[in-house]
Amino acid sequence: MLTRLTLFLMILAVLGITVACNGGDGVIPTDPTIAQFISVDVCEGCHKSTAAEWAQTRHAFALPDLLASGHAGDHCLPCHTVGLDGNPANSGYDDPDPTVAERFGGVQCEGCHGLGGDHVVTFDPLPANVGSGLCADCHVGSHHPTYTEWETSAHATSLSGPRETNSHFSLHCLECHSADYIFADSVSEDSTPDDFQYGISCVVCHDPHSGENEYQLRADVLTLCYECHTSDGASPGSSPHHPNGDVLQGQGGYEYPGEDYTNSAHSFIEDACAACHMWTSPFDATGNGEDAIAGHTFLPLIEACQECHASATSFDFMGVQSTIISLMADLEAELDLATDDDKLTLSYERATFNLKFVDADSSHGIHNPDYTMKLLMDSLNDFEPTTE
Repeated sequence: MLTRLTLFLMILAVLGITVACNGGDGVIPTDPTIAQFISVDVCEGCHKSTAAEWAQTRHAFALPDLLASGHAGDHCLPCHTVGLDGNPANSGYDDPDPTVAERFGGVQCEGCHGLGGDHVVTFDPLPANVGSGLCADCHVGSHHPTYTEWETSAHATSLSGPRETNSHFSLHCLECHSADYIFADSVSEDSTPDDFQYGISCVVCHDPHSGENEYQLRADVLTLCYECHTSDGASPGSSPHHPNGDVLQGQGGYEYPGEDYTNSAHSFIEDACAACHMWTSPFDATGNGEDAIAGHTFLPLIEACQECHASATSFDFMGVQSTIISLMADLEAELDLATDDDKLTLSYERATFNLKFVDADSSHGIHNPDYTMKLLMDSLNDFEPTTE
């Protein structure tokens, strides 16, 4: 329970009265016309559990990790501290009192939510922005181009793209296409996709407050990606939509009774989605000044394949994609010959579903060559168009 005394002491801190934080006395200089930074030391007075979780994140160690890197420069500090804005009157890391300034190391609450000085007096809510623009303040540039890459990705346009081009795009789709829909406290019954503005932004995958998972992910890689990249139980008679996770795991296609379906080695790669779609490389990897690769375009790179297939020069390694594309073309040609009566059969429906399933995966078999090849071959064997 937060006592009146605790609240009073917190307010005194904002007003510039001497306070003790982490064993050191400091005075927060104040100007009643200037909003103040207060630091996580004050925020945790009310938000203990959140502050405790944050303390285990990489954001919390942003300053000590920078200093330990051996190549820290003054230009790095604005993104590794709070309040280094050239205005020492509002406190922060550039506070003239070093015992106060030292409290603002790391990427703290106010780095994302804004100055907290007024908040501890008025208790007016601070903003919780779910867009990626906030992250863009720091996660850009040749050393860490995460936001720069994300801007070019399908995640960035996951709302605006289909909303503009797909006449069937509905509120239900926003469960996987819109950050502000995902994090909304409530959504009115008469809402439409036009009421939302953010696609799959950083916070959909990353939890700013928790270091429970590596890279502050909200779940393990496969679970996180599979929440959306699944056909969601689609079956013959319907059209599968983004079944990438299903294909990778060897499920979701129509499996013919009596047939055995196996998976390729790709199904068992640790952190499978990220291993191929988020291959990374540090800045100046070879000493020739290359930009870092942060893996946030989510496009596969041949370098990822070469981790296991050193001789690979294209994604059509050992002709896997060519084989799948050929099988898809053969099956499509067979289905095109179907009569009206053929189209009423389960055989036609199942073969059509498997063709759509493999096509919607978009990897041309690379996600799971064994599984996709077997689905297509069985479909070809099962469906025969009626001959006149």
